Amino acid sequence: MSKVTVIIPVYNSEKYIGKCLDSILNQTYNDYEIMIVNDGSKDNSQKIIDEYKNKNPKKIIVIKQENKGVSVTRNESIKRANGKYIMFIDSDDYIDKDYIETFVKKIEKEDYDIVLGGYRRCTEQGKVLKKLKLQNKEWSKIMITAAWAKIYNKQFLIDNNITFLKNNIGEDIYFNLKAMLLTEKIKIIDYIGYNWFYNTQSVSNTIQKKITNLQIYELLDECYKELEENNLIKKNYDIIKTFFTRYIVWVISFSTKGLDKKTLYNEYDKLFKWLEQKFPDYKKNPMLTYTKPEGEIFSIRFFTKSFMIAHNLHLAKLITYIYNKI
Repeated sequence: MSKVTVIIPVYNSEKYIGKCLDSILNQTYNDYEIMIVNDGSKDNSQKIIDEYKNKNPKKIIVIKQENKGVSVTRNESIKRANGKYIMFIDSDDYIDKDYIETFVKKIEKEDYDIVLGGYRRCTEQGKVLKKLKLQNKEWSKIMITAAWAKIYNKQFLIDNNITFLKNNIGEDIYFNLKAMLLTEKIKIIDYIGYNWFYNTQSVSNTIQKKITNLQIYELLDECYKELEENNLIKKNYDIIKTFFTRYIVWVISFSTKGLDKKTLYNEYDKLFKWLEQKFPDYKKNPMLTYTKPEGEIFSIRFFTKSFMIAHNLHLAKLITYIYNKI
């Protein structure tokens, strides 16, 4: 029985899975298993996985399945995992040598449910585009909603039915909003050991660039419903309101390029109508300023606040349309 289960869903990752596995097998910590789930890959991923399995039969567990999607794959893998702790790594990313050891030491120190750290954003050539080191602030808990750069107590996830949403966007937002707000036993560390590869062909850089391809309203509704059913909204009202405001601004800014004016305006209105229905006071948000939320990246604070000023002046819709035409 290994102490940690590292879960890696794989889909058509023949170019990157080797580097990912090498980084895990070269850790300073040894008490872990790697659960690789080939989710219906059409390329040579399985051949590469088998080669690593043959060389490391006691360390690697391989599951081959028809394509189910990353959410179902992760949910099933949590239940299959032997480890007390769970870590997720995407198949095109890689980790530093002390990554697992650093997180295990922290989560064991005071029996935390979750420990979270920062990341680097890297190109295929290894150039670092961005570094994010988390500050020990309340907002930092939900700044990075990805499943990676964290370690979770498996029993905490199972006992609270914390799962990934089967959706084409934001499945990890659904997972982590609930997880981070359900427990006080969280440790934020100023450690960067996860290398997030900037893959131009990934879902986040293809499908998610078009709002019309996204199940965005399903995501928003399901997240809100899950938080409400767990009595988390009233207790965390300001932080949840700020999160959804920031997320909607991101969706409009990132996923509307190329839309005609009528479609963009329609999507814009629908998103802010949803926000107003759930948070009628969203325009008055003391947590959303040029200096808040504390711990947030300044450029994101500045952009979000500026966007909301333009929105309140009924200018943001037009500005977005003009910007997208540049």
